[in-house]
Amino acid sequence: MTLRSQHMHSRARGMVRTAVLFMFAIFLAWLVITQSFAAYFAEFAPETALWLQPTQPLALDLLAERTLDLRRDLHPPSQGAADQMSVSAQPSGSSEKSKSDSSTTQDSSHPAVLAPARASEVRAWATSSLMNKPLNPWALRILAQLEAIDNDTSAASKLLNAAVRLSLHESIAVYGTMLAAAKANDYKTATYYADVLLRTRPELDKYVVPILTKIVEDKTSSGLVEAVLDKNPPWRKRFFEVFPYSVEDARTPLDFFLQLRTGAMPPTSGDITPYVWFLVRRKLYDLAYYTWLQFLPAEELREAGLLFNGNFDVVPSGLPFDWLINQGSGVTVEVVPKPDSNGKHALLLDFAYGRVEYQSVRQLVMLTPGTYEFKGQYKGQLLGPRGLKWRIACESGPTLEESPMIIGMTPSWKEIAFTFTVPAQDCRAQYVKLDLDARMASEQLISGSMMFDELQISRVANPS
Repeated sequence: MTLRSQHMHSRARGMVRTAVLFMFAIFLAWLVITQSFAAYFAEFAPETALWLQPTQPLALDLLAERTLDLRRDLHPPSQGAADQMSVSAQPSGSSEKSKSDSSTTQDSSHPAVLAPARASEVRAWATSSLMNKPLNPWALRILAQLEAIDNDTSAASKLLNAAVRLSLHESIAVYGTMLAAAKANDYKTATYYADVLLRTRPELDKYVVPILTKIVEDKTSSGLVEAVLDKNPPWRKRFFEVFPYSVEDARTPLDFFLQLRTGAMPPTSGDITPYVWFLVRRKLYDLAYYTWLQFLPAEELREAGLLFNGNFDVVPSGLPFDWLINQGSGVTVEVVPKPDSNGKHALLLDFAYGRVEYQSVRQLVMLTPGTYEFKGQYKGQLLGPRGLKWRIACESGPTLEESPMIIGMTPSWKEIAFTFTVPAQDCRAQYVKLDLDARMASEQLISGSMMFDELQISRVANPS
């Protein structure tokens, strides 16, 4: 072979090598571009993402989720409020943008099952996603729901457990596992997954708390819930707010609160407040009052009379059997140090000049039928067409009696007193109220301030 022919042969091989490398570079660039763009489009345009990359897992999951339309979820067994579950589950590893794609709502018009062709399509998408991303809890959960729709509970349970083991953020899978454990009376497992859900998805409390309530109502297992609450989980406050509305017996929360009182983290006034208000709104006054007394500090319990905290030395708790203060506008209502008595306090109403929208100061009391005397002290100065009055009224009935109007200048402490009679019928609880006795808008023009202290109610032994 001549030198010229060798040179030409070597040049030809170089051109072939260059062409191959160029084609390979184009292929790599195409691969990078399609995969990058597929990942970009997956969240908001999964069809486009699959056109670029037919095996894009996130796009496959989103299409499966949309088609499945998770309104029927896992067809949970009867668990009270849990039957109405409506979950918006964000898949593990997806961004905030995908929340709207995977949301679920309760809609009675939605068919109970998918058409077979659609179900096969969803199964194919989820299976393909799982093949390209084996540790994919979202795809496992979708497959579990398909099995549940087909009433294959055993397969659904296995897939759910696999999804939960991969991600505790796969909320529907965690919820289904919790329900299955509760149905099997495996309350330890149910409590664990309830804690997980309330930590990761606190907005699902109205579906999870009824499961914990069922556990509490079983006296042999209530300690499981107590042990979790003693660790002060972030959902503890919300649990006490929802708890009363999911019980079958209104006394159950009280029994549980008494049980918690001996634990590492006893209930606070704030913990029992939702329950006491729950009872009051249902006119279960005796149980509400008994519950309130059970959790009063010992020093306050010793001072509790027919009217509580009449000297305002205890900060109002927000409970109905303590002072409830609604500010309104144009007026400031607060408990302040008593200017002429060291360490004592009084109630102060300070009205700005002009028209005010005064609300109320009130307290719920539990007086048995009979005659009583209301007494107190006041001082200050009020200017206006109408003044203040203390009133006693049945909780859902008429006013029983009222004080003389408090108006004008009272520079020194002055006593106010009046008697009233609680009837034997339809007046189990009463409100003590301080009202602005305005009958029309023009009578709301008032200015000045008034202070009250040493309020008390006592029974009249021998009424005339």
